[in-house]
Amino acid sequence: MRTIAFLNKKGGVGKTSTCHHLAGTLARRGLRILLVDADPQASLTQGLLGPEVARQLKPRETIAGLFDDACDADMKDLVRPASVPGVSLLAGSSRMDKFNALEPWTTGDSQYILRDSLREVSGDFDLTLIDCPPHIYLCAWAAMVAAQGIVVPLQAEDYGAQGVAAIQGSIDHVRAGANPRLTVLGFLLTMFQKSLAVHAGYAADLRAIYGDAVFETVVPHAKDFKESVMLRKPVVAYKPRSAAAKAIDALADELLARLDARVADEPRRVA
Repeated sequence: MRTIAFLNKKGGVGKTSTCHHLAGTLARRGLRILLVDADPQASLTQGLLGPEVARQLKPRETIAGLFDDACDADMKDLVRPASVPGVSLLAGSSRMDKFNALEPWTTGDSQYILRDSLREVSGDFDLTLIDCPPHIYLCAWAAMVAAQGIVVPLQAEDYGAQGVAAIQGSIDHVRAGANPRLTVLGFLLTMFQKSLAVHAGYAADLRAIYGDAVFETVVPHAKDFKESVMLRKPVVAYKPRSAAAKAIDALADELLARLDARVADEPRRVA
């Protein structure tokens, strides 16, 4: 199982939406997808299950059950089918705010909880996508410790791109200790409007600075994404021939290619 964290210290850049729609497209290709909602806001959980169902989940039925010693939760019991065929979910919970340490590298074994829990279900899934909160506290740090690759979604404008340098520093911090194998799979332009000169200009600047670290695929600004989430569907199930669905399909191709090129298989562990 490969694990990818979607991370940016700026909120509202499309992390949750990308995970939601990409999971549906990858599942349609026959891949077994696990979504992990590591954001205490639990937006991904609400988008997949609906707000009412999400509110009724007890903390011990969510990712919080892994971090709360009182729950003694088993990962296999926490993973549930999502509303999308072929996709499973480790639900998010606001209770994670209780464990969300500001200096997660000082938390000892807690920073490895998600990594070790994902290993328990590694035979059940081909790919895990982790939706991270917009900060580097324990929730996001644990995701980086668990992941082989990072995707950084960002908007092609000043506020949307401000988190890039800070994210790189956090990745370097993780590499220096808890997860030396972590790699950046790329920067992903989201909510892109090619008709806007400011978007075209920022995209050109970003590619000039980071080169092929920037995904060729861009995720367009499209109402189809929002409408499909309202129906608890990925865009490929809602409007499979739309420009939005085609963009996510192209992103899936590029993401898998980058995984193959940049993430080496972990060595087998000998008992």
